[in-house]
Amino acid sequence: MAGIKLESGSNTAGSPNVDANYNLNVNLPVVQSQAGFVSPTYLQDAGAIVGSKLFRTPEVSYDSRLSVGMDTLSALYNFTTTAQNTGDFKYTAATMAATQSSGFLNLNSGLATGSGNYAYMQGWKYFSQLGDGDLHIEFTGAVSAAVPANQILEAGLFLGTAGVAPADGVFFRLTDAGLRGYVSYSGTETPTGVIAATITPNTVAKFKIVVGQRQVTFWVDDLLGGAINTPSGNPTPYAWLNLPVCMSMRNSGVVTGGFVTKIGTIHVAQTDLSVNKPWPMQKALQGDAYQGQDGDTMGPSCIYTNTATAAAAALVNATAAAQFTGLGGLAQVLPTLTAGTDGILFSYLNPVGSVTQPPKTLIVTGVHISSGVTTILAGGPLVLAYGIAFGSSAVTLATASETASFTSGTVKLHRRVPLGIQNYLVTSAVGVGAADLVRNFDSPIVVHPGEYFNIVCRNLGTVTTTGAVAIMATVDHFYE
Repeated sequence: MAGIKLESGSNTAGSPNVDANYNLNVNLPVVQSQAGFVSPTYLQDAGAIVGSKLFRTPEVSYDSRLSVGMDTLSALYNFTTTAQNTGDFKYTAATMAATQSSGFLNLNSGLATGSGNYAYMQGWKYFSQLGDGDLHIEFTGAVSAAVPANQILEAGLFLGTAGVAPADGVFFRLTDAGLRGYVSYSGTETPTGVIAATITPNTVAKFKIVVGQRQVTFWVDDLLGGAINTPSGNPTPYAWLNLPVCMSMRNSGVVTGGFVTKIGTIHVAQTDLSVNKPWPMQKALQGDAYQGQDGDTMGPSCIYTNTATAAAAALVNATAAAQFTGLGGLAQVLPTLTAGTDGILFSYLNPVGSVTQPPKTLIVTGVHISSGVTTILAGGPLVLAYGIAFGSSAVTLATASETASFTSGTVKLHRRVPLGIQNYLVTSAVGVGAADLVRNFDSPIVVHPGEYFNIVCRNLGTVTTTGAVAIMATVDHFYE
């Protein structure tokens, strides 16, 4: 600049000052009347893939409040088990196989090469794109080998179809021509440029799709790979506003060699909007309630079959028969256990977990118990006192005491929570019921991996000689 001398260490008015590395020293005015204005922008991506830097500006409301957002967890899936979690995903295939091992879902585990072979894993849960909030879908995964001609991988939000391209949605597509991002509106596809010409085999990376109302971006290891603006004639990026996570492999022709797709984790989150979903609701939407968890027995976790109800049986203090093994449900009871002694009505062992069965904490927030006579009572009356016994690694209720301090092999006694009493008069007839018991826990019951949750019942009245009572228990709960 003509006429301006840049100096190092200058204290002369009107002379700019630089440091020893020739960086201009700048100090903002401390007097309000001399202050100027700053318009901040933030670097979101340095342009390593797309070639230009991406800057974004913050949003300010009419009342001069800076807009901020919080993420809401929509789903988090892992594949550490060795069996499919049928509560979270459905699998459809023709010849192409899948397995789970070493923490990965392995699509095309048998390296199918026939034209028309396909396989896909699609989640049961659908995810919504909500207004100005973004929907983030993240995968971690790898491929086992270089991608051959005619073999195609697609992963993102879409409905799985029998060996053809997704009809609608947003997804990554990997072929022998490289990795691209795609937006499909009712089958009309708009691609990014090539994000990566090749994928290094057996190297795990993170692949993220960010769905906004007017733009969809594709990221690899937090580097922007491409952006697709919603076409001007379309109201949204894709026609189906709600779509599930899906991973699909298909052969468009005969394949030589082939590769296995290895998916490690999937994370879906709603950002920016304050949706205010309670944590138990978020966990239930994830699939962490009322069903078998990863690595456990799939299906419902309570005892409630479609037709036959197990015959009435007596309760036992030290163990639970098969018809009483579940997280609540329906059971028929012979009230013949010694009066004043607890019997196990419903018993559930929260799995201890392993590397192939992620250990989870069972959190119980409420219990509802109802009952009715199914076989006329001979004798009585019945005074049925209910409670919860939880937290021990042993199912038996007969453990006398907890081990002393620093005793090797700690034995934990069941913790007890009373629930209430139901009464039945002498010789109550079939169909007679008692008032329901409903208990909600402001301080929830916490059952750690490897511990039992038992609903227990004792008769404080008179032991009957014959008769049966059907008891139904609903356990409000979730896992985390």
